[in-house]
Amino acid sequence: MGKLKKIFKAGIFGTIFGSILGVLFAKKPGKETRAELKNKIGETKDKAVETAKQAADQIETIKEEVESDVEEIKKAFSDKKKK
Repeated sequence: MGKLKKIFKAGIFGTIFGSILGVLFAKKPGKETRAELKNKIGETKDKAVETAKQAADQIETIKEEVESDVEEIKKAFSDKKKK
């Protein structure tokens, strides 16, 4: 889980940093640059939120699968113990 979190954070940071650098080094007036920077940050935030939701859904699915497997193991152990 820790590795996934690090990768997620690195991806978000890289996207934000790359967007900022791209906008700052573009040859445009300051007002346009600030507007574009604001838009890029908003887009990046939206992507981050969507990615986080997808990750949460995947984690929930895995959690449910693990819980199901644990219940099956408990049942098998309980059945074996009764014999």
